Amino acid sequence: MFFQCPLILTPECSSSVQISQPDPQTPSGALIDVPRYLGNLPFRVWKKMRDIVQNTPVILDPNTASPYIVVSDDLTSVRYSGYRPVPDNPERFYWNLCVLGSEGFNSGTHCWDVKVKQGKYWSLGVTTASNQRKNFDFFKKDAWSVEYDEDDELSESFGFLVKQKLDRVRVNLDFDGGTVSFSDPVTNTHLHTFTTTFNETLFPFFCCFNSSYSTLRILAINSQ
Repeated sequence: MFFQCPLILTPECSSSVQISQPDPQTPSGALIDVPRYLGNLPFRVWKKMRDIVQNTPVILDPNTASPYIVVSDDLTSVRYSGYRPVPDNPERFYWNLCVLGSEGFNSGTHCWDVKVKQGKYWSLGVTTASNQRKNFDFFKKDAWSVEYDEDDELSESFGFLVKQKLDRVRVNLDFDGGTVSFSDPVTNTHLHTFTTTFNETLFPFFCCFNSSYSTLRILAINSQ
């Protein structure tokens, strides 16, 4: 269940069709209508959001955000917050402190940058539309990710564990080629590549683990 919200990709990073998730199954008005929400923001915030969206490849869907994280008004960043009451719709994460991008990919190549400098514990990557979000099994199947744990406090690792502190991470998805690669765009250093066969729509996901210092922000490609 996701609402139509433009997902904009730079020419060098996209050659695909983007699709939205199915219509919501929860009662009307219980969740956020993303386009209407954006249109009703105060002018100052809306203008800032509009300028960002013109250059930002991924917009977050707050209807998927765990009750323990908060998505920014411009839908480009997420941070840990502690529990807050939100509608318990089927598409929402719960125990996994994650949020999905608002648009999915079923073909082509795509890339996006994520600023991770303010994150002490984070994970990001892609996952299938059907992957379970309500329990602890999310990372065990159909999730391809890199993660970072500044204090080695995570009990176990499910994605590729990054050892070094990074400023940002670039995600490169080649749906038809069956690869998702992660790199450091600041130093142009390859981090890790997963190779598989993708059989269903993939969505970007972003996780901020339980630390008030954990924040992730989606950046325009080549943003400073």
